[in-house]
Order: sequence, then structure tokens, then C-alpha cells
Amino acid sequence: MIMAKLKQTTLISFLKNECMVFDRHYEICSFSGDKCKVIEGNCCDYFEHVLLNVPEKSRLPGYDYSKLSAQYAQQTGAKVSSKIKQRRCECGEPLGYRQRYCLKCSMNRKKAANRNRQRKYRFANTST
Repeated sequence: MIMAKLKQTTLISFLKNECMVFDRHYEICSFSGDKCKVIEGNCCDYFEHVLLNVPEKSRLPGYDYSKLSAQYAQQTGAKVSSKIKQRRCECGEPLGYRQRYCLKCSMNRKKAANRNRQRKYRFANTST
């Protein structure tokens, strides 16, 4: 397996290169209209949730996210969780992307809906 070489970047250079709401010309946050909170040393919810806490498959190649999260926590004093919360079905199975129910639960729900539909149909036809 070939390991990709990780870029040796600082938190600020990562922010300036990858943050979509950072205006490089004026060096302000387009989201709030003020100076960037991360550069000032404050916590930024957008930066935490959109740039640092992304799933493995959505991460930008070449960046070491664990080091960036550590730098962010050191600079802002925030506790950044490196683990993404896994969405789960009502039975406890993990769900995939854009998935509402696991396969077993979706089949059970389809069967229950079909039973109710058939029950209503039979009741409507027998009463006349």
C-alpha cells in the first residue's frame, strides 16, 4: 500500500487555503463579516464542523487532520472530537449515506405498509 505524503501545513495556512467563507483579499470571514475567529484564537463552529470533523471519505488528500485538530484545540482552547457520530437505524444498525433505515427495517416497514394497505382495501370492498 502506498502512503500519500502529507502536507506540512499550519492551521492558519489550511484555513486560508480551504475555508470557503474566508475572504483572502480582505482577510475576513464572509460568514460573519468580521475578522476570522480562528485567527483571533476563538472557536468557530463552521470551521469545526465543516473542515475539521468530516468523514474519512470526504477529507481532502494530503492533510493530517489529527494534527490540524490538535493545533485548533491548542489555539482556541476548544475540545474537538475527532470521531464523527454515526447515524443509526431504530434497530441499532449503522446507516449509510442518505439512508433512512437499514435493509432489514426497510423490508419490515414495506411489509407492514403493504399489510395495512391490503387490510384497508379488503375492508372497503367487503362493506359494500
